[in-house]
Amino acid sequence: MSDSGIATTQAGGGAGSGSEPRKKPDQKKAAASKRTAPMRLAPVTVKGKRIVPERLQNDKEARKSLDETPGGVGLVTQQHIEERRPSDLADVLDFVPGVIAGTRAGAEEQSQISIRGSGLENTYQLWGLNLMQDGFTQNQADGFAYLQPVDPDFVQRIEVYKGANALQFGADSLGGAINLVSKTGYNTPLVETDSIGGSFGYVKNYVGSGRVIGPWDYYVGLSDSELGGYREHSGAVQRRAFLSLGYLAANGMTIRFDANYLHNDEKLPQALTLKQLESNPQLAEPKAVTTNAWRRYDFLRTGVTITQPLGEYGVLELYNQFIWHDLDHTPIYAFLQGSSYDWNSELRYVSTAPLFGHQNKVSAGIQYGGTLVHDLEYALLPGGHMGAPLRNQWDHALTIGTYAEDDFSLTPKLTLVAGGRMDYSRRSIVGQSSPYLADSTGGTDFFSGISPKLGFIYQVTSQTQAFGNISRAYQPPILLEESSPVNTKAGLGNMDAEKAWQFELGTRGALNERVKWDVSVFDYEIWDELQNVNFVPYPHAGYTIPAYDNIGRTRHTGVELGNDVLIASNVARALGLGSQGDAVRARVAYTFSYFRFVDNPTYHSNQIPGITPENYLHGEVVYNHNSGFWFGPYVDSAMNHWAVNSANTAYAPSYVLVGVRAGYDYKPLHCKFFFDARNLTNATWVSAVVPDAGNGAYFEPGDGRAFYGGMRFSL
Repeated sequence: MSDSGIATTQAGGGAGSGSEPRKKPDQKKAAASKRTAPMRLAPVTVKGKRIVPERLQNDKEARKSLDETPGGVGLVTQQHIEERRPSDLADVLDFVPGVIAGTRAGAEEQSQISIRGSGLENTYQLWGLNLMQDGFTQNQADGFAYLQPVDPDFVQRIEVYKGANALQFGADSLGGAINLVSKTGYNTPLVETDSIGGSFGYVKNYVGSGRVIGPWDYYVGLSDSELGGYREHSGAVQRRAFLSLGYLAANGMTIRFDANYLHNDEKLPQALTLKQLESNPQLAEPKAVTTNAWRRYDFLRTGVTITQPLGEYGVLELYNQFIWHDLDHTPIYAFLQGSSYDWNSELRYVSTAPLFGHQNKVSAGIQYGGTLVHDLEYALLPGGHMGAPLRNQWDHALTIGTYAEDDFSLTPKLTLVAGGRMDYSRRSIVGQSSPYLADSTGGTDFFSGISPKLGFIYQVTSQTQAFGNISRAYQPPILLEESSPVNTKAGLGNMDAEKAWQFELGTRGALNERVKWDVSVFDYEIWDELQNVNFVPYPHAGYTIPAYDNIGRTRHTGVELGNDVLIASNVARALGLGSQGDAVRARVAYTFSYFRFVDNPTYHSNQIPGITPENYLHGEVVYNHNSGFWFGPYVDSAMNHWAVNSANTAYAPSYVLVGVRAGYDYKPLHCKFFFDARNLTNATWVSAVVPDAGNGAYFEPGDGRAFYGGMRFSL
């Protein structure tokens, strides 16, 4: 394919030729002619950027692609994952500013994640942001997502797109997107194994294999995790599998089949009151023990991606996915059963062909998704046994969305970004009539209209950018919020979608490889944010029932700061301790979150409750030696207490956690060792919360002092 957008300037001039005799040149005319003759300019050629498939990009290429986003983003590399205990997303997202992540009952238990205040009403699993795998959504059609099928050992890196910066993936949530880039046969060794063990009966084993065979490639990963648990009546068993099989045709078309499976079995110690937390954070809520609270489910996802190159700079992607999930769950107040079936498709077009002689990138797509849930509820008898039927209904969600985004390089330094999205969503519930069962409740529709986005990136220097964006967000309630046992507005369709205008400015860059930074300042003006109003069904029940309502006006304002500083290099050589190079680096991830009600008649300008402290810090100092040894202390801190109820009468206590990590990479045998000592002071702290819990049990304690070690080997 020939290059398009070629701009060529040519000019010529000078005396004609013929039979006339040569005349003595006029010196003044010659000088004037020299001054006015047009310059000959070399042809200027603008070429498009070739599209490298996301799963084949290395970390440097992925970082460069992320830097083309006019807003806050984050990258978690495979090296970062391997240097941690990669049991869940909370373990590996620690140094992405703006992301607050915790676990509800220790390693391998479900994470509670919020980006810029998304899903603050969330009490389990994930909503308010999109969980993506290789650029395609893993959420159900209503926006709900399961986190536990995710195993960081199965991914080569994690990309975080905050807020509207996820539009290029069609993401339509307030928090943005977390994109897991899966391993393939192109970037996985023939054999890799990982074994980790440690405190509270934690053991995890992983084995993976990848290879390219002619036009085919495969990756397969298996992992098994077991946890005894820091708290009473906690612990979990998770067995996961992931398969990716790819085919590259002669014309450049690729076909890839992915599948992952999870079997999950976990005990639920439930949240504690402040008095219980302070007296003994290892206790379970007594009702959780007498009712034998647990969650068991099986999860299977299959997906097919077809990628067809269009010329030199274009590509068309078609994605189809199906998910099956089967659940048994006893959350103290009921015995829940059900199966869910999810399917979604996306057609996406991407082109990097130049436009009017300028660099340009266009992304556009259309999405369709459906979810069908068989929702069964029974009375819960002592010991976790099933009682009389209470509910038997089918919950259905449908979503259709279309989006487009264009990145246009107006000048070599200035790139303008414009895009938009439209969504139609439907929620419906059909029940079966019986003296014990719920009646049909009908359906409700949501239409977003156009949600626009405008942004810019200005290349201040070769290593420094300034960026900004303005966008609108639209997020309907999920099925759980619409169909909670007692909805405060008493009926499906009486809840409104969250709507917001988002504003962001920031800068990222480096100074001679010694200092790197990433800073964002954002403000979200939100209407109808969803609020968790868990209530106690009867006096002294000992548990709450989930219910939700809309808040009129709220505001999320924040600052995100990531910083990486080279403190010193060649330290050992300077001290006469060796000739091999070494370095000491410091890293900081700081998040300031000012989330408030706005002119609320009940809560005035109170802090919105949730998982997010106003000042949240991760910091570490790491010594790296070229021999493969590394060592570093670190600190995690919620620097002040934060509200866990809307009335702001209950607060989670501030905390400081101190730990140390070390490792050794023995390169001749491709063998890595790591050690992690956590919470060395054995501080009592809060890892996750249940906002506005009617019984005052807001707090999910984090683990006490713990030690972990492991080894990774590859061939």
